[in-house]
Parts: sequence; structure tokens; C-alpha cells
Amino acid sequence: MDLGVRAQESSVKVIFAPGEQLRMPPYQRSYSWGINEANELLGDLLESAESGMPHFVGAIVLIHGTENGVLEIVDGQQRLTTLTILLAVLRDLEPDKARAAMLHELVADDARPMLGEGANWRLTLNHMDGPFFRDAIQTPGATRNLDKEPGESESQLRMVRNAAAFAKKIKELDDDTRRRLAEVAMNRCALVRVVVDDKDQGFKVFRVLNTRGKEPDAHDIIKTEIFQRGRFSNEDAAKYSERWAEHEAALGGSAFDDLLRQIRAIYDKSGRGELVSAFSKAVLSRTEPRKFLDDVLPRYVEAYRLITTGAVEDGPNAQVISDKLNQMRALDQSSWRAPALKFLVERGPADAAAPEFFRLLERLAYVIMLIINDRDQRNKRFNRVMDALSNDRTLFGKSGPFAIDRTDGRKTRERMLGRFATYGQRRAMALRLNAALEGGKTIPPESDATVEHVLPRNVHEDSHWMNVWPDPARRRELCDTLGNFVLLTHKVNQRADRHDFRDKKEVYFNGGGGEEFALTRDLKEHDAWTPDVVRRRTERLVEILCQEWEI
Repeated sequence: MDLGVRAQESSVKVIFAPGEQLRMPPYQRSYSWGINEANELLGDLLESAESGMPHFVGAIVLIHGTENGVLEIVDGQQRLTTLTILLAVLRDLEPDKARAAMLHELVADDARPMLGEGANWRLTLNHMDGPFFRDAIQTPGATRNLDKEPGESESQLRMVRNAAAFAKKIKELDDDTRRRLAEVAMNRCALVRVVVDDKDQGFKVFRVLNTRGKEPDAHDIIKTEIFQRGRFSNEDAAKYSERWAEHEAALGGSAFDDLLRQIRAIYDKSGRGELVSAFSKAVLSRTEPRKFLDDVLPRYVEAYRLITTGAVEDGPNAQVISDKLNQMRALDQSSWRAPALKFLVERGPADAAAPEFFRLLERLAYVIMLIINDRDQRNKRFNRVMDALSNDRTLFGKSGPFAIDRTDGRKTRERMLGRFATYGQRRAMALRLNAALEGGKTIPPESDATVEHVLPRNVHEDSHWMNVWPDPARRRELCDTLGNFVLLTHKVNQRADRHDFRDKKEVYFNGGGGEEFALTRDLKEHDAWTPDVVRRRTERLVEILCQEWEI
């Protein structure tokens, strides 16, 4: 019986032999292996070279393409791409021309190494990465000039970084070890080559292989599910795949997964189940594949770009929305993203209620960060916002989802008067205070602003600080409170370090850039830094935030 699945053990030399070309279909993800994965593979191959034992790198799944001699890669393109990078580096570091030519035969036709036709290359990547891969990696001598090929996307940067990492390690090997490594890569690197007859069968094999053990990126499996449900023609599959690849390139793989996680949270607020199965049940079962790809996903991608960059540039509400998004982006939790996404997708940044919505969402996000530790409770609060999104009367009502009652207000005030032991919360609160102070502004969280403790966190016994702060309990109590924080660039922060207060002020304000930050300017009037000064400043800063948040 012919089951339509043919599997056989193969070496890299057989996989990349003349006569067949491996091509990544446009719906496959871009290159995602980082230096850790690449170096792990190289380490395994070097171990194999030393032990003499073959190294098994797993199964690759291929389907027959529309052209003779072309096999489309359903699963395994990360390994095949990394092996090609390794072969190219070995080729470019091999002084013997005959050996270099033998290695290059596994990359491209030796007779026509510089031609650009698709039939020339053993492995062809997608439309976004293929040309770069040829120029930066596959072309003879290319990996000797990696500094001239920085790449324009995450996937291209990974190719260059992994090639550079390979080159660095291989240059350290003696000639004999390097050639044994090449021998292993060509002839003793074992794969199982699985060839199937059609896309549906290929997707099924892919799901079986990749939902056992370590799961690939969620967006890869979800994309496979969408395409399987859509039963697209080759032409439509190519069109939608290009768009999907563009979305992935625009956001990056991990961000794309997070976007899908947020979409799932909007469709299914329970938060139960792992992402792939839950997304399929909550989203794909309620949305026709073409509608999702044509209409739903592009709007979410654009909205996600806004909430993750804070770069709202157009429209009457641009500044306030951008400020509020950047203030929330500084938080060490991201549950606020789902309601922000839903508002931007369903109502848009130009909506008249947008300034009030994002002002209240920012307040709620900080209050929740300060007083609610339980993840489920946090999600419930934000779910209420999403449920009320279509009804402004409910959304902005006195007892609506944005309301902060007396109990929560009291807890928030008490929490802000206390210590902030984690770096993320200290920095978020310092950045937020900088925006709330007179003359202050919102600073994007990716800026170089760092939190400086005026009273150092670690005080030596012979330090001048011991004269003013002799009580260790009081130092612990007040060091990590808001009143002891200022903002400085990382470089100036290192310079300030453990100086006494007068010397620190000299560093802050005489060429140190402290004038740029309202939170730092705020202490300029102080001549001494005592426990009473820190306590009073903490109370004053907390009061400023309570007034701004109307708590």
C-alpha cells in the first residue's frame, strides 16, 4: 500500500546533491536560529568529528513542488539553512581549492557558481531572505566579508551573526580538525528525509513531528493551521505567505507570537489552554481564513506596532496616546496590551474617546501593577475593560471597569510610599514620575535613562554616608523608595556611584546631563540628603502621582 509518505536516512551530501533543489515555500517562517542554537549544532558536529560517531540532526519534511526537481521544505529549513551557513564558512576558510570546490558543490552548481538562477542553488530561501542569503552566505568568499553585510531584518542579522560565530570558532581549529569537521558535516551528519505527495499530507506530518516534545514558534503552527483550513491554490498560498512573512519580518518571531497571544485574549478571555490549540478554537473557528488574513490580521499587526513602539505619529490624539503607551511600555507586565489593541483595532487612534481611554488605561495598568500580584485577577480587571469597549457610558462610568475605589486607592498610595525592590518597578515608577513633574516629559523605556539611588544601595563602613545614615534599618527602609530616585544616563550613573551628596550633585548638573530629567532637577534645591529629606520627598512625589491619577 502506498501511504504517500517516503522516509529514508540521508546525509547532507545526499540531501544537497545535484539534481534536486530545496526551496522554502513563501508561507514558511524566516530564519530564526540564534547563536546558541547554531553553536550547539557546531559543538555536536565537533564532538562527532572527535568520536567518529555520526550525528543525527532530525527529520526534514519535503513535498514535491510544481517544478521538476524542486522539493518544498515543510519542516527542517532552520537546520538546512544553518548547515548551509556552516558549509559556506568551511568553504571560505579552506585554503585547498579542490576541497573548497567540493564544499561549494553542496551550496551551488560548481560549474556556474556566480549565476543567479534559482536552479543554481541547492537551497533557496523565501523572497525576503533569498537574495541576501545568496550574496552574504552562498556566494564563494562571501563569509569572509560579513562586516559588509549587516542585514535588514532579524532573520538576516541572525544569518550574519551565526556565520561570524562559526568563522570565529573554526579559525581556532587546526587544519586536521577543520577537515574532519567538514567530513562530518558532509557525510556523517544524518537526517531522515521524509517526502510526501501534497501539502495537506505535509502539514499533517509537520504537526505530528512538531507537536511532540519541543514545540516550534506558535505562529508557525498557527499559520500552518490557517493555510490548511483555507485550502488555498498555489497562487493564493504564495500571496498570503508573502504577507505573513512581511508581518513576521516587521514584528519579529517572538513578538508575532505575543500578538497572537493578545488576539487570543481578546477572543477568549478565559486564558486557559496553550496558545496553539486555544487560538484555533477561539479565533480560527470563528473567522474565515481569507477574512482573517485579508482584514483581521493586518489591522492587529499595525495596532501591535503602535503599542510596542509608542510611535503614534498622525492625528489629533497622537501625542497623548503616544505618551500613555510609552508609560505603559515601561511596566514589567503586559496584560494592558489586549484592551489597547482592541481599542486601536475597533475604534482607532482618531476616536474622540481615545485620549480618555488611554489616560484611564495607563492609570489602571499602574494601579494593577502596584497592588495586584495574581495574574488571573489582573486579567479579569482588563477583561472588564474589553467587555465595555463598545459602550462609553459603561466604559467611563463611575462604577465602570476603570474606576478605582477607595480601598484600591488607599492600597496604591501605601504601596507607592513603600520600597521598590525590583529593577523593573523602580525604573517604571521613576520614568512615570519624570512625566508627572512640572517641566517633565514622557521618556520611552528604550532610552538610556537609568535609576540612580542618591543614597547608594550598598554603603561601605568607612563611607561618609555612615555619618548621616548610621542606622542600617533606616537605610534599608528608605533606599529603594521613590524619594531616593533620580534619572541619569548609564554612563553618568556609573560616574556618580558612591560619591557623597555634594559630589553627586556636581556630577549630575555639571556636564552630567541631570538637567535633562525633571526627576533629577527636582533635588537640585537640596543641600543635604538625610532620612527626613528622602521621606518627605517620597510623600511629595506620591502625592503628585495621586493627583495626576485622581486617586
